[in-house]
Amino acid sequence: MKAQEAVVFTDLDDGSAVLLHLDNKFYYSLNESGSFMWQLIEKNDGAMSKEKLVEALCEQFDVSPDQAQSDVSEFIEDLTREGLISVKSDS
Repeated sequence: MKAQEAVVFTDLDDGSAVLLHLDNKFYYSLNESGSFMWQLIEKNDGAMSKEKLVEALCEQFDVSPDQAQSDVSEFIEDLTREGLISVKSDS
């Protein structure tokens, strides 16, 4: 998966973040775990897989693999639906 170029990330002081989609001018808020996952997606520029996100979420936060899997799936679906990331079929 890869972050769209038209999306600007701003980290907030409390660990959360906001995304601005420059094409549609909408803001999207991210909680701390969402901010963490977004930064991994951006940093890995197309090389981040769903499985790697699940693993990283389990390491960073006190969540079970099942909960992390559910959270990551929902996060990816939401970001894809809003046009914030693109996902290859194998990601």
